[in-house]
Amino acid sequence: MIPLTPNDLPVGQPLPWSLLDGQGNLLLGSGKVLADGRDVALVFRHGSVCRPDPLPVPLPVDDGAPVEAVPAQASGPLGLQVGTLLQIKAADDGGRAAASRLIGFIDQGLFVSWPQFGGKDATFQAGEAVLLRGFTGRSIYSFRCTVTAVCRSPFRYLVLSVPTEVQQVPVRSSPRVQTRLAAQLMHQDGDTISAPRLAVLSDLSAGGALVQTAAPLPAPGTRLQLRFVLRTVGTDSEITVDAWARNPARDGDAEFPAFGVAFDLLGEREAALLHCYIYEQLLAAASMTV
Repeated sequence: MIPLTPNDLPVGQPLPWSLLDGQGNLLLGSGKVLADGRDVALVFRHGSVCRPDPLPVPLPVDDGAPVEAVPAQASGPLGLQVGTLLQIKAADDGGRAAASRLIGFIDQGLFVSWPQFGGKDATFQAGEAVLLRGFTGRSIYSFRCTVTAVCRSPFRYLVLSVPTEVQQVPVRSSPRVQTRLAAQLMHQDGDTISAPRLAVLSDLSAGGALVQTAAPLPAPGTRLQLRFVLRTVGTDSEITVDAWARNPARDGDAEFPAFGVAFDLLGEREAALLHCYIYEQLLAAASMTV
């Protein structure tokens, strides 16, 4: 990632690249517009801002030991279901984890889809120790495996050893996650929608969020619209949600006060993406130092 300063961000013009935080999480997608200097200051308010590095060329993959088929059983070790989203990274890698899915298992280990960063293949080798996280619906599991085979037939996937050094973190029934997610905030007045202003979402749940904005705070009960991009399974998806302004936060940032929003009824796509994003953030926050 390439660190940025406030002077690097164009004002009143579409961003030429996406903005990331210091851990590589998406803040604001390319093409969005920062209206003025206060919007720029808000982007930097909670930490560093970066842009992505040029994407590297994927390295050739070693076929490794052949595996004839991927079993498609219903539930595997730790109660993980086939299709479960996984995060995976090398045991000695301090960076972000790649996204993968459990696609099968046998007594001797797991089969997972080829890990990716933003749609680009990550690089793993046979014999490499890896750390993984997975969500069963009730708990997040962190565990260690070894890559026992790197396979291309009948498609590209990894074979992993039986999980060891397992850690379990229970998840509350209505999870909330701390985020630093930039959004476009619009006021609604009947069929009229105001020009968008930058907002930053935090303390996000499926029912609402805490919001900071460079614009004046809306009165409680004001009808709002929020447009933001969620990165789920390495893919960016823009969603638009209707919301209602709630009361200002009692404590917080004096220069950029926060207020609550309650999401209106979400569409099926928006609800699915939001839940997926929240669980990915829970996975990312869980310890991988097993």
